[in-house]
Amino acid sequence: MLIGSVFRMENLQQFLQSKLFPLIASMVVYPVWIWLAVRTKHCLQIVTRRSVPFPKRTIWLIKVLALIIAAGGVFAAVNTLGVPWFVTVLPAGLIVYLAIQENVQDLVPPKPPQDTVTYQLAWAEYWRLRNTALQSWRWFGAVFIMAILLGRFGDGLSHPAQIVLGATCISAIIGLFFVINVNQLKWMRWPCPRCGCSFGGFWGRPWLPKRCAYCGLPREEKATSHSSS
Repeated sequence: MLIGSVFRMENLQQFLQSKLFPLIASMVVYPVWIWLAVRTKHCLQIVTRRSVPFPKRTIWLIKVLALIIAAGGVFAAVNTLGVPWFVTVLPAGLIVYLAIQENVQDLVPPKPPQDTVTYQLAWAEYWRLRNTALQSWRWFGAVFIMAILLGRFGDGLSHPAQIVLGATCISAIIGLFFVINVNQLKWMRWPCPRCGCSFGGFWGRPWLPKRCAYCGLPREEKATSHSSS
């Protein structure tokens, strides 16, 4: 009986390591690549907040790359289950079929209205996003310092208090990490008031450059001299 139990445990451990864990990892990673392969335009618009132009050729290149990773990954993941090869091909083939059905066209951000009020609101929005992003970093720094102080001087607290404060600090750090990334993305993807594209360019910058990376609009420029362009 003992030998049989040990044998079953070894089989279970081998199954988890060889099949279940890789399958779970695939279910976490590959949906993003499937989305990028099947809805390439939509994915790029979401990631860039509709502020980066993409020519049709670039979109197709991104789609092909995502398709190779998505279809190949799904094929490998299903193949680990030991099903027949013709069954393994079906989900990968479905991804390819859905991907090529998308109507790929150039992505061009919409151009904002060219008037003084729009420019003023745009610059005000930039500084608001900047201050919000910096404030998120300040909160993150404060919570991180609090966690360090808790670890250094928290021995005098009761054990339940240490658990509650520790869990609160960890939860706050994780939550602020996501908040910082969202605020930073909004700041770096702030659209130029003249052309509507990301003022800092495709990669974005943690500061505002002197000119728009796409149309060359000077920083803090008013609409008066450019309203007709």
